[in-house]
Formats: sequence, C-alpha cells, structure tokens
Amino acid sequence: MKVLCMGETLLRYSTQKGHRISELDFQVHVGGSETNIAVSLAQFGFETTLLTKLPHHALGDAVISFLKRFGVDTTKIIRNDMRIGSYFLENGSGNRSSQVIYDRQYSAMTSFSLNDIKLEELFLDVDVFVVSGITAALNQSVREAIIEMLRYCRGNKITVVYDSNYRAKMWSIEEAGAALKEILPYVDILSAGYLDAQNFLGITSDKKSFEERLNEVYMRMKEIYPHLKYITSTRRDILSTSVNDLTGYLYSDKLYVSKTYHIDDIVDRVGGGDAYLSGLLYGLLNGKDLKYSLEFGCCASVLKHTIHGDANTFSVEEIENFMESGTSRINR
Repeated sequence: MKVLCMGETLLRYSTQKGHRISELDFQVHVGGSETNIAVSLAQFGFETTLLTKLPHHALGDAVISFLKRFGVDTTKIIRNDMRIGSYFLENGSGNRSSQVIYDRQYSAMTSFSLNDIKLEELFLDVDVFVVSGITAALNQSVREAIIEMLRYCRGNKITVVYDSNYRAKMWSIEEAGAALKEILPYVDILSAGYLDAQNFLGITSDKKSFEERLNEVYMRMKEIYPHLKYITSTRRDILSTSVNDLTGYLYSDKLYVSKTYHIDDIVDRVGGGDAYLSGLLYGLLNGKDLKYSLEFGCCASVLKHTIHGDANTFSVEEIENFMESGTSRINR
C-alpha cells in the first residue's frame, strides 16, 4: 500500500533534561508531524513518500539522508534556496512544563503552492494521503493547495487522513475552525479530540462522563460529515512532565476505548501523537480488528516515549511483543 504524506519537515533543537534554552546547549532531531508518520509507517511495511520543500544546502541534504535511512521515498521533495523550518524545545521536568519556540517564517515549505506539483503525477498509484492542521496553518496558499489535493483524492478514491493537530502559536481558533470545516467533507479518517469538536465545530455534549461526551460529539460529527469512516483521539492525564497516563479512543459505529497506559520516566514525549496515529493506521489500513488497531496505536505511542527523537522507529514485531507482554505499569 502506497502512502503519501505532505508536511513541513523541521529541525528540532532540544535542551537536555534540567537545562534552559538560554544555555544554548541543544540536541538536534528531524521532525514534523507528517514526516514522523511517513517514517513510522515505513517501519510497518508501507511504501511511504514524503512531499515537502527543503533548501539546497547541507541541512537539506542531511534531512533527505535521514529519511532514506528509514525507508521513506524522497523523490517528491522539492528543493529551493529558502531556509529550513525549525523549533526550539525546552524540555520540562517534574512540575515544570516544556516550552516551544517556533522559527518557521519564510521557510522553504511556506512557499508551497499548486504550481509546485502536477496532481496526476503526484498521486499516481497512491492509496492514502496524510496531511495535518500544522501544514494547513502555514498560510493561505498552502491551505488552498491542500483543498485542491483533497478534491483530487475524493475524485480518485484515495483515502484521506487528516490530523487536526491544533497549534495555538501558529493560527487562531477561528482560522483553524474555518479551515477544518472546509477540509472535513473530504476526510475519511480524522484525528480530532473533544476540544476540537467544541472549539472548531461548535459541537458539545452535556453527558456526565468524558467517554459519553466524546461518543456523542463523534456521533454528531459523523452525521454532519457522513464520509468520515473513523474518528480518533487520545487523552493524556499529565501527572508530571515525566509521568503520564494515556488512553486511546476510536469511533466507527460506536466508541472503542483502549486500556489506560501508565508511562513513567518519559524520555521524549515529542511525536507521541504521531506514533499513535501511525500505529492506528497500521491496523485500520491492513483491515485489522478495531480493538487491535487501537491498542497497537497506543502501544506504539508508549514505546515512542522511551526514545529520543521525533519519529517512532519501532517495528510491528516490537510493538506486538510489547502488546503481549506489557509491563507491570499497564493498568488492565
């Protein structure tokens, strides 16, 4: 199965645990939501291609080498003379939360437009198209290109996966809501939580429990956008920066709820959501049982928290072994 992921590949500059950004002591990782998904799905046996724009210099070359090392097809990457997008992460510890500074303005990907591609060639033999709200947030030109690409996918029966992935530092709730309403009619698999439904679509619930509320808003979303086949999200209970509880949710004809996973001594939380969605997609796109797909996604995310870097590099076998054996810290 061939998957095309479109998004901005970034360099992440991260402080080590216990260090401040002001100390200028960074570890560098390749990241970006769709990039992480492309890398992860490649480990699961999918033929993944990344569409992005990178500069014509050594940093761009290094990113392409990284992607090739993990089996991602880089032939659709467009090169220009602009800069590579980046962000700086001050890793929190204990009760101190992490902080992010974006440095993405005038990056190579912000110049993306329909003039960069030929839809028929780009989507030749593609089965699944993945894009996120982070990419849509870049600017109006990128959003317009995404809409045209989604229309092409609908007309050619290509499955569309969209991760809402709201970033308040990139655009307003009003802008994100308007974009989501324009995008949703073309989406088959949606990653969006309760707050996305509330803030962007104005859909709420008065039910008592969180799961009842989530079930109701997902049901109403599917009524409004009947082409949606699956809607998913996770709930993260933050006990401290280093200790989280993670639960996954998947809605099809009803709400499926995963086990709650207790993640202790987090090494690197970045990319945990991308790892979850990639794992879930592995199950759904391969026709696996919905409960299996949900637990596989959660376990992929849990394992991602144990390694440095944005992308999840665990194999199907490693994740399934973890699903079977688990640890004493999984609440069953």
